[in-house]
Amino acid sequence: MRFALEWPDSEVGDIAVEDGVVRMRLSAASVRDADGHRGWLPGVALVLADARLAGSPAHTFGRLAEGRLRQDGCDISRPLLPDALTGELELTLHFANGTQLTVRGRSLALSAADDSQFKEDLSC
Repeated sequence: MRFALEWPDSEVGDIAVEDGVVRMRLSAASVRDADGHRGWLPGVALVLADARLAGSPAHTFGRLAEGRLRQDGCDISRPLLPDALTGELELTLHFANGTQLTVRGRSLALSAADDSQFKEDLSC
């Protein structure tokens, strides 16, 4: 099943940078299923290759207040999971703790762990 990722309220578990690759793990991704139901998906990974980071990843964890993904100058409001994007990519994340991080790269792979199970948000 495919999901649409929503940045606000997603939880960043960790970010690792090595040899031009930025790996981000979302411990809980805010997503919408194919029917538009909002919920949570654990174990989501974003891997940006040929990437460079603007900002320090030292305090980049926890809840996201907002995010923005651009591909070749066009906004992608809800990237799909799983998916792969190429081109001039820019991912800007604003964390609830006030930290901001921008990553620019040439390719982005979005995936969820094989055992990830969608949990519908039942809040009113």
